[in-house]
Amino acid sequence: MKPLSTNTYFTMKFKILILSFPLFLLSCSKEKKGERLKFSVDENLKNNKIFKQMESENEIQMRIDSEPPKSKKTTKLIFDESNEYICEPIFWKDTDTLNVNIVYHTGFTSAGFNIQIHDHRFEVSPYRMSDHITDNEKSSTFKNPQQKLILDKASYRPNDSIYGYVEFEKTEYDPYGNVIPHKGKGYFRGKIEYVK
Repeated sequence: MKPLSTNTYFTMKFKILILSFPLFLLSCSKEKKGERLKFSVDENLKNNKIFKQMESENEIQMRIDSEPPKSKKTTKLIFDESNEYICEPIFWKDTDTLNVNIVYHTGFTSAGFNIQIHDHRFEVSPYRMSDHITDNEKSSTFKNPQQKLILDKASYRPNDSIYGYVEFEKTEYDPYGNVIPHKGKGYFRGKIEYVK
């Protein structure tokens, strides 16, 4: 078996850290109970012309990657005035919660939002992360949610393809007294990974 290059090892290690952070963030975020909403199902969603257009476009390049990606584009959306995001849907081992991560990695930071789907309901949570982590740092509080999610199926399993449309607005109150509005809207797709 061929040993991993240093760059490949770093990329894999960083992606594992990035994938685990939204779960940590979600477990720390304070939100009103009962905000999870039911999502809609449109079995014809994957036939939308947006996804056909994405077939002719390559994925955006993350700063963490040394070579341009050869894969096809996974998002066509705007989040906080940027369109440079990729879709990374995952199931964690021993859980029935699907996490659709819409994220941008730089190598030292990442930002985006997570769509957590469980029991035919969903919740959208924006997040930011850096490699500078301090002990006892308080988490943000999110209020005034407006969210809508359409998926191509009612339920998913690992290795399934997922097609979706999301639209949301949320206000973040961070530990430093800042009030940060978040807004996202657009289409995403991906193949669901199973992470042990």
